[in-house]
Amino acid sequence: MPSIFNTDIVVSMGSGFGIKEVKELSSVMEESTGIPYGHMPVSFLKRRLAYIFKKHNIRNPETFKQMLETEVYRERLAYDFPVDTTEMFRDPGFWRYLRSLLKSMVISDRINVWFPEVSSGEEVFSFLIIAKELGIRDKFNIICQHHSEERLEEIKRGVLFNKNLSVNNSNYIRIEGSGVFENYYSLVDNVFILKEFLLKDIQTVHGYFLNNPAPDETGIIIFRNKMLYYDKEVSETCARKLWDSLLPGGIMTIGAKEQMPEISGEKPEYLNTKEKIFKKHGFEINWNNG
Repeated sequence: MPSIFNTDIVVSMGSGFGIKEVKELSSVMEESTGIPYGHMPVSFLKRRLAYIFKKHNIRNPETFKQMLETEVYRERLAYDFPVDTTEMFRDPGFWRYLRSLLKSMVISDRINVWFPEVSSGEEVFSFLIIAKELGIRDKFNIICQHHSEERLEEIKRGVLFNKNLSVNNSNYIRIEGSGVFENYYSLVDNVFILKEFLLKDIQTVHGYFLNNPAPDETGIIIFRNKMLYYDKEVSETCARKLWDSLLPGGIMTIGAKEQMPEISGEKPEYLNTKEKIFKKHGFEINWNNG
């Protein structure tokens, strides 16, 4: 397919991209990486491409396409393209309700808690703190999956660069945590580092989750605000794969502004309509208040 770009024109921060240009670039990105960029909203892609072109000092689209041919650059793109979660315990009502579910959980064996597309550690670390305070941390294996090895390494080390300490502490107070938030982290060269005792049994999986087998024995899936960036087709594919991976009685969470796509053959049970927490039918995991 011939390029629709005039490569003699220097693109300034992506501001010169039209719809056709964005669609062509997203198609090349998808072909190069196996990630469905072509199924993301054009407005979102335009903003992220503007950010990438500026951050990576890319002067024109042809250069970008050439860079995508190298594994080194694809890893850099995988690290820089995602939108970070900016707060721990974001949406405190969600975390309060999830904590009440965890308190009521009845299982005979350890289960996996899967974060399928986790680009930063805020939600993982929030879950770890709540489980620790409930005294049930040893019931869970934490599985963090992403297509950037560097982001996974940061999570495994407990690192947050966008630390927002005052917001995180305020959210922790709002969820009525039973400890002292400052006891869960240290600052090293002004970088947030989660305490090591919280980081045991974290498994990282490198690769885009739709292109890899789902983990076995998954009882909880945290997939909040990810489908906002996909069209209906890919959202349905995500929901089907995640739902199929759940143990009977397992729960899946999505963002408060998202809608759960239809899943053929089964209607997910709402445990909380406001916080978008769903339960799969079955009794391998029981929730005394669910």
